[in-house]
Amino acid sequence: MNSQLLAFLLFAVFGLLEITVVGADQGVSTSSPDDPVVTIINTSSQDKAYDVETDSTAPQSAFHSCTACITVGAGQTVTFHPGPFNGALTANHHTGTRHELNFVSTPGGIWYDDDMQFGMSDETLGPSDNRNKIGSTDSAIAGEQDTLAKANAAWSHTDSGKQQALLDSGYVAGDKQKLTMVRMDAQAPPLVINWLQMDADFNAYIGAGSVDGNVATAVDHAADKKTTFLETNKMTITIYQ
Repeated sequence: MNSQLLAFLLFAVFGLLEITVVGADQGVSTSSPDDPVVTIINTSSQDKAYDVETDSTAPQSAFHSCTACITVGAGQTVTFHPGPFNGALTANHHTGTRHELNFVSTPGGIWYDDDMQFGMSDETLGPSDNRNKIGSTDSAIAGEQDTLAKANAAWSHTDSGKQQALLDSGYVAGDKQKLTMVRMDAQAPPLVINWLQMDADFNAYIGAGSVDGNVATAVDHAADKKTTFLETNKMTITIYQ
C-alpha cells in the first residue's frame, strides 16, 4: 500500500473508538473553517453505521472517549469534524467499504482511497467540491456507487471457465448471463481478488497493494493506483445502498 497510508496497518494497535451521534454535526467541538471536514450523505432507505479507526494523532475530543460508531440515518446527512486525522471510517461494522483518509501526512491536503479487502458496500468517497484529480480530467471519486452493476459490466467479457470458477467460489452468485450478488471478505481467494481488481477494475483496494517487505504483484500495483492525493481537506462520503 502507498507509504503515505501505511499507518492504517497500525489500527489494530489503537483499536476502535466510539462516536456519540449528536444531531447532524459531530467531532471536535472547537473546529474552525480551515479544519478537515467529512460530510456523510445517506441517500439510501436504511440507517448506516460506521466504525472509526485512527492513530494516536487524533484528538480524543473528536471521539468523546467512547468505543463504537457513527450512525447516519436513512436520508440524513452527518458532518464530521475529525481534527487531525489519519484513519478510516468502515461501513456496516467492518463488513462494508472502508474509507481511508489521511489528513496528517501533507498539511492542507489529503491522501485517500476506498478499501474493499474486507467487505464492500455501495458507497463513494471524494472531494466535497467535486474537483478532478490533480492535472487530470479524471474523476477523483473513490469507491463504487453500485458494486453489482460494476461486476456485471465485466461479467459478459469474462470467459466461461473463469465464470464457473468464480460462481463456484461463492463470492459471486447468478448465472453465466448475469450476476445477482458480489461480495468480499478477508478469506476471498486470489481468483476473486484478481477478477475484481483487474478485470472488473473496481475503484478501490481489492488487493493489499504494495506493503513494505512484500513482493508486489500486478494486482498490488493496480490497487496502489487507487490512492489519490488532493489539495483539499473537505471530503464527502455518499451512501447509495
